[in-house]
Amino acid sequence: MRFNLSTRTWNICLYLILISLLFIEFSLCSHAKILFRTKRESDVYPSIYVMDDNGKNLRRITNTRFWDTTPRWFPDGKRILFVRDYSRGKGNVLNTEFFIIDETGFNERRFMINHPTDKRPVISPDGKQIAFNSNRSGNWDIYTLNLESGNLKQLTDNDFPSAWSYRMDWSPDGKQIAYQHDGEDDSTWNIWIMDTDGNRKRRLTPNPDNGMMLRRGRPVWSPSGKQIMYTEHTYILNEKRVFMPNTTQLIFHNLNTGFRSIHDFPKFTGIAFLSWMENDHNVLLSMNDNKIDPASNYEIYKYNIASRKLTNLTNHPNNDYHPHWIEGYHAVSPQDKLTTQWGQLKETN
Repeated sequence: MRFNLSTRTWNICLYLILISLLFIEFSLCSHAKILFRTKRESDVYPSIYVMDDNGKNLRRITNTRFWDTTPRWFPDGKRILFVRDYSRGKGNVLNTEFFIIDETGFNERRFMINHPTDKRPVISPDGKQIAFNSNRSGNWDIYTLNLESGNLKQLTDNDFPSAWSYRMDWSPDGKQIAYQHDGEDDSTWNIWIMDTDGNRKRRLTPNPDNGMMLRRGRPVWSPSGKQIMYTEHTYILNEKRVFMPNTTQLIFHNLNTGFRSIHDFPKFTGIAFLSWMENDHNVLLSMNDNKIDPASNYEIYKYNIASRKLTNLTNHPNNDYHPHWIEGYHAVSPQDKLTTQWGQLKETN
């Protein structure tokens, strides 16, 4: 039996096939924008995961017997930079290397070998450089590496063993770096800014009140370049002369006016890691309920700056750290190479 189909019928069939293929492709894609470090059900060591903006479609990127941590998107959204800690979290025995992996979980490659104290790499807006923290000179300083030429430059030079310059972030135009600097007496941490060649270092944050221990940290530049977000924890002496938590605040510092928009949290809240999201309106926080309680674990929250509303994106007994957001569509379908670990996630008001 032969079927004689008209040109119009063939066109309709081809159209339906095309629509079906597009539907399948769309069903395998979503806004997989949030990278973070975590352990899930069967994980022995933390790995890199990615999930949608609403906390759904969790997918595992790395899977090793070591600690994979501090993931960052490259600007193209196709590659991920992360640190592998071969000491498995033993902070006094650092042994780290930097890796790049495709966002599919394939094509992992290592670089920055034989410098075991290199930490916390962040990528320049054009994707051509990284800034990172290292103790390779004997003190904790900030360095930049050109990924194309291999040129390395030391930007800070701390003479005091107790002084640290670290936790840095690039300005959106790639011309400046904000960073956390811990002073010689360790009682005050401040936010500083410098040019990307290490010149024009200047402190952004004001002086603290007398008799108070103040720790400002984790500066992150807003997408517009108009603000820097950072945490501010204050401690005061109790009757036993022990510093106890006094305030926990999230600060949005306007670089044009100097105005500091202060967002108060319960004083025992631990805010460990920050990331901006779209259009300066929302941010990601890795946060717990009680920073002095070892049983209080860190979850990832979306925080709306205008409404001051927190949305809980993860809900798991293990800590969720280092959130980093990027705009755009990315595949979130499971890969044959990796086992997808589905966490128990929820969204709350």
